[in-house]
Amino acid sequence: MFLGPLRGKTTAFLLDDRRSKLSLAEAALPYLAGTKEGCRILDLDAFYSSNIETITRNVPRGDLKRIEIIIPEVGSDIETTLSEAFLGASNKALILDSTNTLYQLLAYQKPKSSSRKFAFLIAALSTWAKANSLPVIANMYERERPFYKRATPISGFFDVVVSVSRRPKGLGLLCRRGSAWQNRSFFLPLED
Repeated sequence: MFLGPLRGKTTAFLLDDRRSKLSLAEAALPYLAGTKEGCRILDLDAFYSSNIETITRNVPRGDLKRIEIIIPEVGSDIETTLSEAFLGASNKALILDSTNTLYQLLAYQKPKSSSRKFAFLIAALSTWAKANSLPVIANMYERERPFYKRATPISGFFDVVVSVSRRPKGLGLLCRRGSAWQNRSFFLPLED
């Protein structure tokens, strides 16, 4: 029920803070690992790998093998890392963490072309998601702002944009743009 409406789409989850990010990872990974495809995580901030015990505590042992984490080498070319992650995930859900970091890495060498590169990447991932009926999930902190008055914020390139709010015993998910769940919202429970 959580993943079904996200298949074939790129979805940006807007997070308030690290705690929200940890809660989303912990709640969503059992669904992603429980599919026959599993998931591939491009862990640009080393967040998933450094919190692996916490975020996988609700993932059944047999499903752990379907979680693949890619951490780029220090100093590696981000475009090469992206293509390796993208090509290797041909049958897996893809998680990009974090989108804010990805944008900054694309801007590092050629800041003037970063928006174009980012827009192209998300468009390619959207096409890939539709063709393979798999979700592309991107985590990002909500502090984004367009760099120019008429510029599109980086979440604007995704098919669906979801705000995440912590609630007692789970997370409230609300579609800000695009649609996923009935009534554009979903409650994602967190196990104790």
